[in-house]
Amino acid sequence: MTVSMADLTNQEVRGYQLQEILGEGGFGAVYRAFQPLVKREVAIKVIRAKFANQPEFIRRFEAEAQLVARLEHLHIVPLYDYWRDPSGAYLVMRMLRGGTLEDTLARGPWDIPEAIR
Repeated sequence: MTVSMADLTNQEVRGYQLQEILGEGGFGAVYRAFQPLVKREVAIKVIRAKFANQPEFIRRFEAEAQLVARLEHLHIVPLYDYWRDPSGAYLVMRMLRGGTLEDTLARGPWDIPEAIR
């Protein structure tokens, strides 16, 4: 069973205004946020402090975030920023609309053209 994180809605974190929670899982939560400096919506994944402060997690988080930030591909969500502090670890990504794959599949199977798209 997942224990809910403290809701950070309407808080500002390093220049990002957290607006609403989009989803929550075992490692943390994802928020829709706004970056006023460049006037864009982003998604911020907030990873729980209990994970973000483990030495092995820190090593893997830093290495993976640096690797993902260098990737550019149509099917990879761009990573704009990341950081870690005692309250958690944060990944700032492009905000994608349209719901989750799980939501889409719950409406029924895709036909061939939709699956190809």
